[in-house]
Amino acid sequence: MMKIYFVVQEPTERMFNHYISSLGNALQRQGCEVVYGPDTLWTDDVFDCDVIHLQWPEGIFGLEGHQVTDAELARMEERLILLKTKGKKIVSTCHNLKPHTNNNPNVLRLYDIIYSQCDVIHHLGAYSRDLLALQYPNAKHVVIPHHIYDDVYSFDIPQEEARRRLRLPAEGKIVLSFGRFRTEKERKFVLSLKREIEIAGQACNEALLFLMPGFYRETLHTWNPKKLAVRLYNTCKYKLMGIRFSHEVIPDDLMQCYFCAADVVLIQRVDALNSGNLPMAFHAGKVVVGPDVGNVGEILRETGNFTFDPHDIDSAASALQKALMETAKGKENRTYATEHWASDIVAKTLLKIYKHENQQN
Repeated sequence: MMKIYFVVQEPTERMFNHYISSLGNALQRQGCEVVYGPDTLWTDDVFDCDVIHLQWPEGIFGLEGHQVTDAELARMEERLILLKTKGKKIVSTCHNLKPHTNNNPNVLRLYDIIYSQCDVIHHLGAYSRDLLALQYPNAKHVVIPHHIYDDVYSFDIPQEEARRRLRLPAEGKIVLSFGRFRTEKERKFVLSLKREIEIAGQACNEALLFLMPGFYRETLHTWNPKKLAVRLYNTCKYKLMGIRFSHEVIPDDLMQCYFCAADVVLIQRVDALNSGNLPMAFHAGKVVVGPDVGNVGEILRETGNFTFDPHDIDSAASALQKALMETAKGKENRTYATEHWASDIVAKTLLKIYKHENQQN
C-alpha cells in the first residue's frame, strides 16, 4: 500500500474547497493511505510516506497572506533536499503560477524552491506544463486534469426547484459567476460586461440576471471606523446596482442550487491559470464562458465552449451572448466531465505516476 502525504490542512466537512478531500478519497479507493497536515513535513513521520505531494506553497507556513521569512525558506529547501536523499518522491500540483494576492518576494521564492526540488510537477493543463517545463527541466511534467467533486455534489436539482429555493425568477436567463471576487479588477470587468449585456438584452426584451454570490465578501463587522465606512458604502452601492451577493461562504447544499439554477457560468478570473468553477460548471451541465488565458482558455477552446479576450469588453460580451443562445453544450459538458474528469479516473492516473516514480529508486 502506498502512503501519500498531502502537505495541506486536513480536510473537514466544512471546507469550502473540496479539491483535496475529493482527490484524497479517490486515492483511498484506489488502495492508498493518504495523510494530511502541514506539520507532518517537519516530523519523522514524513519518512514513512512514499510520496510527498505539495499543493499550495503559500499555505505551508501559515494562512493566506503570511509573509514567509528567509529562515523559513532555508528550512524548506533543507527539508526537501533531505527528503530526496532519503529516496522520497516530491510532487507538486501547479494550482497557480504565483499567489493570488500575496506578492511578498519570499513567497515567490518559495514556489521556485519547491519546483526546483520536485521529481514531478503536476499540471491541470498544457499551458502551465509548456511554460514551467522550460524553467524546471529536471522535473517530470505531467498533465492530469482537475477532477470533479463527484463525491460531494450530484447537481441533480431541477432548474425550477433550484431557482425556487434561491428565490430567483422562474423565467429568463441566469449568468452565474461563482467564487470569491479577489480583486477590484475582477469586479470592474464583470460590472462593465453586465452593462454591455443588459443594453443588448433591453433591445431584444430578454430577461437576464447576473448572479454573483461572492462579489463582495467584506462584512460590516469591524472596530475600525474607516473600514466600516468603506464597507458600508460598498455594500449599499453594490446592492443599489442590483447585484445579489453574500457576505458568507455558501454551504454545499446551496452551492448546488446556484449552479443548477444558472444557464451559463461565467469565469470572472481574468488572469487566472486554473479555475475550480470550470469543472464544477461542466459537472452541473452548464455552458461555460471564460478568459482565453492559461489552462482555462485552453480547456474551453478544446471542448467547444466560449472564450474572450480579458482586455476587451466587446469580446466578452460577444462570447457571453453566444453562450446564452447555446442549447446543447451544457449536456455535452456534463458527459465530458463524467467521462474524463471523474475523481476516480484522475486518481488512477495520478497513482500510476506515483508508482512509476517510486520504481525509479
